[in-house]
Amino acid sequence: PDVQRISEGLRDTGYDFNTAIADVVDNSIAADARNVSIRLAIDFAGEIVVAVADDGTGMDREGLINAMRYGSERRPSAKSLGKFGMGLKTASTAFARRLSVVSIAEGGSPIRATWDLDKLAKDRTWSLEVSAPSAEEAELLNELAKDGPGTLVLWQKVDRLLDGYKEPTSKARKRGMDRLIDRLRDHLAVVYQRFLDPSDTRERNISISINGDAVQFWDPFLTAVTKEPVLEKTIKVKTTDEDTAEFTVRAFILPRKEEYENQATQSLARVSNERQGV
Repeated sequence: PDVQRISEGLRDTGYDFNTAIADVVDNSIAADARNVSIRLAIDFAGEIVVAVADDGTGMDREGLINAMRYGSERRPSAKSLGKFGMGLKTASTAFARRLSVVSIAEGGSPIRATWDLDKLAKDRTWSLEVSAPSAEEAELLNELAKDGPGTLVLWQKVDRLLDGYKEPTSKARKRGMDRLIDRLRDHLAVVYQRFLDPSDTRERNISISINGDAVQFWDPFLTAVTKEPVLEKTIKVKTTDEDTAEFTVRAFILPRKEEYENQATQSLARVSNERQGV
């Protein structure tokens, strides 16, 4: 397949920014990370900085090359959030022309692999760059990994994020970044609720932060107040191979405005017209 046509075409698979970052976080969770640190900023030259670091198991050279392969090998766990081995690459290049991943396995040395779409177009070949990371990249990873294993994902040459502003260093563009961060925080708070909520035992607890500020979980059903669902039904279905599976539907009704104990509790519900219904 034509390298440039394919690599450019895979940028348009339908990601929005929130789901793209979540795809990267999925990989951190699959790597048993306890902490995930997301950094979003605009530097002095107007370049957007996107970095996601974790203290998961990390990867050696072979593992890193596999992770960067389009269609990487299937993970052994059926519960893995990644399914097709495409997310890291397509999510990242949907917004950046250069994706670098720095990783270090237990007892190993840090190694970096990079897909650069401009270099691919120039060389007309799938040339994955593999090298030692820069001192700055190694330091950025070590801030979270603390001399242990971990992984750092870097989006560079970001060209599809906040690109509607004339001045790359303007205050308006920086305010746009602040709004972007607020929306991302809200998205992660509900998508990873069971991982962030200490009282939820369905998954192990992790910490996710954006620019140093911890993401607080959001429970849209406000179970601390509603306590129990008004309806709960388990439905069994037959799968294609004649085995059966089941899923449970639960319905909650949030209290009326005057039924909350105080304003703080009411604000946790985040009631709005767009959040009504199923």
